[in-house]
Amino acid sequence: MPDAWLASYPGVREREPLAPLSWYGIGGRARFFLELADDGPLPELVARLNTERQPYRVIGAASNTLFAAEELAGLTIKLVNRRLSIDGGKISVTAGYLMPKLAAEAARAGRAGLEFAAGVPGSVGGSVVGNAGAFGGEVQDCLSRVEAIDPQGRRHTLTAAECGFDYRDSSFKSARAGWVILLATFRTTDDTPAQVRARLLDVQKHRRATQPIEQRSLGSTFKNPPGDSAGRLIEASGLKGFRIGGAQVSPKHANFIVNLGEASADDVLALMAEMRNRVFERFGIELEPEIRVIGRAPAA
Repeated sequence: MPDAWLASYPGVREREPLAPLSWYGIGGRARFFLELADDGPLPELVARLNTERQPYRVIGAASNTLFAAEELAGLTIKLVNRRLSIDGGKISVTAGYLMPKLAAEAARAGRAGLEFAAGVPGSVGGSVVGNAGAFGGEVQDCLSRVEAIDPQGRRHTLTAAECGFDYRDSSFKSARAGWVILLATFRTTDDTPAQVRARLLDVQKHRRATQPIEQRSLGSTFKNPPGDSAGRLIEASGLKGFRIGGAQVSPKHANFIVNLGEASADDVLALMAEMRNRVFERFGIELEPEIRVIGRAPAA
């Protein structure tokens, strides 16, 4: 068997259920699965996966990930490496660290500039890849550098300018697809812990007031088109509260698809297609997915 080495790799589990790993509670299984609290093995592992032509993907909190296949081929790697260090105005944090916890630790240390991260429920690695943002801030605004490994397992340090950031995008989705984020270093400024925490709480309060955080969702389903809001377009298309199976366009925010409890990946993908079609029919605008769909491409 060409994948026998994967089955015997230390810590690898076979046919791992993915639904418990997703904030959506939706998913089939991973053919091979590995959880890593230490990224030390990653360079050698990624190099071998590419040499053996084994498919692989790296996940963190999976807060914006829809697992849309009955079984994902190859290896699914979940990073839970959660280390943080503060050196003056620089905060370095591993890829598996959660963004809200990063915001909280920065506030506790009196470091300003990362308050927006309280509204980003994902991990640092995924947030760098997607240039995640919330309530006026995004990763590229405060990122200093990234440490990553390429498909050959070589380590690189990239400045923010070298990451090719754009709105909810980076070179790690295109030219550097297959690279794995290990560490991110953010710039911060000095402030009192009380003032930073007050701004952080404002972000959390705004998020609770405007987003359906009490239900399972993957955050914003579609990117905002230039000069407009995906939520406004979807709501104006008459889809707020619209439901397919167990998936529903949130009555609270039309750019969120919530899992009412029994939604399948098919339900979510069908609802995404309906949202895109209705908006295009009414406004001539093609919405681009913001969520990450693994295992199947979302319908156009």
